[in-house]
Amino acid sequence: MENNIKEKIEQANKAAAACLTDNDPWWVDVRPAAECVEGLEDHMILHSGPPVDLEDMVMLHRRGMVSAMLFEGWAKDEQEAMDILRSGEIKIDSALNHNTVGAGTGIITKSVMMNVIEDRRNHTTAATFPAEGPFQGGFCGWGLYSPEIAENLRYMREELFPPLRELLAKNGGIAIKPILAESFQMGDENHTRQTAADLLLDKLVLPQLFDLELPKESIMKTVRYIVETPRFFHCYGQGASRSAALGADGIKYSTVVTAMGGNGVEFGIKVAGLPGRWFTAPAPFMTGKYTSTQFTQKDQLPWIGDSCVVEAAGMGGLAAAASPIVCNLRGMTLADAISQTREMERITVTHNPNFSIPNLDFDPLPSAIDIRLVLKSGISPVIHGGMFNKTGGLIGAGMARVPMGCFESAMKAFAEEYREK
Repeated sequence: MENNIKEKIEQANKAAAACLTDNDPWWVDVRPAAECVEGLEDHMILHSGPPVDLEDMVMLHRRGMVSAMLFEGWAKDEQEAMDILRSGEIKIDSALNHNTVGAGTGIITKSVMMNVIEDRRNHTTAATFPAEGPFQGGFCGWGLYSPEIAENLRYMREELFPPLRELLAKNGGIAIKPILAESFQMGDENHTRQTAADLLLDKLVLPQLFDLELPKESIMKTVRYIVETPRFFHCYGQGASRSAALGADGIKYSTVVTAMGGNGVEFGIKVAGLPGRWFTAPAPFMTGKYTSTQFTQKDQLPWIGDSCVVEAAGMGGLAAAASPIVCNLRGMTLADAISQTREMERITVTHNPNFSIPNLDFDPLPSAIDIRLVLKSGISPVIHGGMFNKTGGLIGAGMARVPMGCFESAMKAFAEEYREK
């Protein structure tokens, strides 16, 4: 009986891991969230991390809720917005309960424009909000609202994205995986560093933009948006990761992690064989380097954001060896970075043959976190990211460990769900 369930788990995990390593993500469109985020209703606001009640939210998320109300025109001022939110008229949900990702505060409503990533191997689609350009402050990732921010979102929708939509329709989309594969060999770990990926995407997109039969000024607006936006590629890496994990979601008997994220209060994971369920623990603080000596942990908000979906797909903290530059910013050596990736091999099901790394003597990166291996080894996944100030803004870059309590509660639920009758 015991051998029977072990065999079922091994086969299920092999299938789930294949969704992550054999995926084929393509950027195919830019559309309003109402048209591409499954289950997103009118008068609904999505946020990062596990579900959380309005009154329990950290300030950044409450501010994001109010900003969403003002952005959509559902309230005329902040007081009315809070009154309506407290009345329960607005549905509030986790972004990771849908086919999207809530990076940072993760505020998504029906009118937000989204990049559409189609996984042609897994037959899944994920939607991720695009970078809001070099514009200071932002709605989706920062939960901010001002007339200037709203105007910038309108400008992106009406001026910047139409040429990109025409380009994507003309060429049938842009393959994301080759960009990821090459960028890993050029120093990116594709969570907090996308320098190479940005340049590789530029090389593909810019010539095609200039080939469009559009006015030069229209094309140049979009070109400037792409080249002046730091970490422009980040949303595409998240979309590729999310669409791959969605392929694994619901595979019976699988113990592979399919989603991870925090809301500043709790951190949660999801598991392939237990679809639709969250397993949470208190959100961790990050360790790393602050942007100023004036900041300490007392200024830092515990982990907020879903960008660690890339770790669930084998990037970011699992790919530390690919980016010693990122690790150096956290006070680590090249040897430390390599050790971190080697450690992550002990808690993953497989390696991704598409992502071979020079610093590992061209060994491939580990992929597919297994809750059983985490508990057996006592090693929790490392996740990279930016440190948020409690009052907003980035105050540093660092890393954290996913709380072990998430895996303990997930394993208990898995045992109960799949106990042989």
